[in-house]
Amino acid sequence: MKNITIILLLLICLPCMPLCAQETVKNEVETADSKWKFGVNGGYGQRVFRSRPIFDNDRKRYVKDFKSGISYGGEVAYFPWKKVGFGVKYDRYQSKASQGNVMTEDVAIQFLGGEVIHKAIMKNPKNAILTSLLLGYQPYRNHTQVGDNAFTFNGKTMGWGVSVGAEHRFSRKFALNLTGSAMMGAVFRLQRKTDINTETLHLSKDDSVDLSRFSVSLGFSFF
Repeated sequence: MKNITIILLLLICLPCMPLCAQETVKNEVETADSKWKFGVNGGYGQRVFRSRPIFDNDRKRYVKDFKSGISYGGEVAYFPWKKVGFGVKYDRYQSKASQGNVMTEDVAIQFLGGEVIHKAIMKNPKNAILTSLLLGYQPYRNHTQVGDNAFTFNGKTMGWGVSVGAEHRFSRKFALNLTGSAMMGAVFRLQRKTDINTETLHLSKDDSVDLSRFSVSLGFSFF
């Protein structure tokens, strides 16, 4: 009787074994690592420079709009090792604020540079935490309209930052990620252009243009 019971159990379990093996192979295929990664992202950006005390409500609203914007970009990364990779990242921050017919500012801050990426794979291999250190070039541009007068301010500086993102891999070729980033930098020399002339402004530490900002973005990655 004991032998018959064992035989019956084996007959029940044997059909399930190939299915389990197939599922394991499928999961391994879906989460297989690729050395190359291409990504695009977009979301909300916020400047974090300090402003002087403001008591006028219209001015407060203007500064709030001026500090808030959109952030979007892309990256190409290569992972020579399972948990460490290197990449090239592009990011663009844009904001625009108007105070009636008095003043309007249209700002764009770009970042183009390299990154070192650390990948921490979770218990579920489809999930990972990606931490990046960024260093690169940051051009700054501000189109300003004050009454009937128009100015364009341009500046260039180096910048650095960090980002932390959670990534979920849906297949071998596609993943979705949510990333928070913080970027730093300051411009100490500006070029001011008008329809008539161009001049260079040298700024002190207190008058420098602070480019510090953070962003939260949703991204798509392709492998």
